[in-house]
Amino acid sequence: MPKMRTFKFTEGEETKTVDAISYKKAVKSYQSSSKANSVHIEWPGSKGGIFEKDQKLPLGRWKKLR
Repeated sequence: MPKMRTFKFTEGEETKTVDAISYKKAVKSYQSSSKANSVHIEWPGSKGGIFEKDQKLPLGRWKKLR
């Protein structure tokens, strides 16, 4: 069974955490409540370590986002 991970989204001074199984699902659930163009994300790896990424929003198929 997949393990839930805690993703930490930082947008300027505001920080929000989202629990999800995958990176993509976490970003998609966060972007519905945010109007930002990009966000900084930190999450723990499944085998240890901390990963960081700056993600452009929105994430997904452009055809379905319109």
